[in-house]
Amino acid sequence: MSDDGIRLKAINHITYNVKSKDAALKWYQEVLGIMQIPKMVDSDHLYWLQLPSGAMVHIIENEDSPSMPSHHTAFEVDDIDASYAHLLTKGIELTDIQTRHDGQRAYYLNDPDGNRIEICTRSGFGVLV
Repeated sequence: MSDDGIRLKAINHITYNVKSKDAALKWYQEVLGIMQIPKMVDSDHLYWLQLPSGAMVHIIENEDSPSMPSHHTAFEVDDIDASYAHLLTKGIELTDIQTRHDGQRAYYLNDPDGNRIEICTRSGFGVLV
C-alpha cells in the first residue's frame, strides 16, 4: 500500500463491546474523560465518543462482551504519572508502569466489562514508514 491514495494514515475509531452502553458511557466519560459526540448511524445499541485528536471510541452494547480474546487500545497521555495517580483516586486497578526499550512508559487497566486499555506516553521509537 505504498500509493499515497490508499496508504493507511491514522486510526479513525476503535470499538469496545460492553454489556450496558449507558454504564459504559458513564465510565468512559467519568474515568477516562472521553467525551460523547453525535453518532452518525441510526442505531440504538451504541454511543460514539471522541478524543481531542479526533480519533473515536465506539462503545457497542453486546451481551457477549468483552471480545475474546480481549484486544486493547493504547491511549497516549502527556503526563503518565499524573494519569496513573488520577485513576488510582477513582479506585481503578492498574498494573505497574512499565518502561519499554524506546523509553515509552505504559500501564494497563480494564473497563467494567473487562476490555483491556493501555495508557502510554508517546513512543520514542519514531515513525519508520
